[in-house]
Amino acid sequence: MTSLKFESLRKRYLAGLLLTGIAAAALSQSAIAGPFILDLTDADDHGFSDGTANQDGWLYMQRVLETLAPGVTNSQMTVVNLGSNQSTQAYNAAFSSFSLSGLSGMGWNWVNINGAIDIAAFFDGTGTYNINNTGIIQIDSGSSNVTGGISTDELAVVNTNATVLDNFLGNGGALHSLAEDTGGQYGWLGTLLPGLTFNTFQDQGLFLTADGQSAFPGLTNSDLSAGPFHGTWTGGLGGLTTLFTNSNGNAVGIGSGGGSVTNPEPPSTGVPEPSGFILFGAGLVAIRLAMKRRRHLA
Repeated sequence: MTSLKFESLRKRYLAGLLLTGIAAAALSQSAIAGPFILDLTDADDHGFSDGTANQDGWLYMQRVLETLAPGVTNSQMTVVNLGSNQSTQAYNAAFSSFSLSGLSGMGWNWVNINGAIDIAAFFDGTGTYNINNTGIIQIDSGSSNVTGGISTDELAVVNTNATVLDNFLGNGGALHSLAEDTGGQYGWLGTLLPGLTFNTFQDQGLFLTADGQSAFPGLTNSDLSAGPFHGTWTGGLGGLTTLFTNSNGNAVGIGSGGGSVTNPEPPSTGVPEPSGFILFGAGLVAIRLAMKRRRHLA
């Protein structure tokens, strides 16, 4: 009887440890949503490449891609740039930010999709390259800021797909959008965060916050301040993190280390808590030891 009781207790103990391990593993896998950075700069209009390295605003765009890529968890390795006309400043900036980044040597590829019809096909999943096979989306600073930038009718398509974008992020994709300064600027973001206030504010001089410095190691305020920015955000940021501000401390660059716009995660999220690893490991070790003991007794 004592042996049977011990065996029953042992099984319950092992089952509890196994469930603890599974729960810890589930927690570690829950943070699968991708990161995003949204800003009000026209970095694409205030940078250049010398053929071997990006400078100023284009360097910032490159650093954003390199920051976002490790957080992409949807297994897709294509960067899709939306709305830039080929062989223009907007197109060249986006392409150079990718081609001179670390992504280009790691199996990633870059695609530009232009025109309202093709952008609509991107969002509804019917295009060859579409939201279902994309890892990172880029959106330029808009035709009011940069030559060849996204137009009003193209941005209107983006704005009607606010929920699609939010789900894309929640499913592990990543996004970087510049100022979108054309008709309907950040309309999709206003749909998702109606408490957010956009303020027209053109000035120079940007300042990385502590979170911004953590997100962009090596990037300086002068890299961000290569040209003017075109607005600030105040009000209901939700859970989004402020990455850089103007001299008054108002947000110009915002984002999250993971999650979606409507359900963001802190920048540090995406790596399971050490306690989760410990619990999971303890469960596996206990199960392995118990199995060895059982074989030995047999």
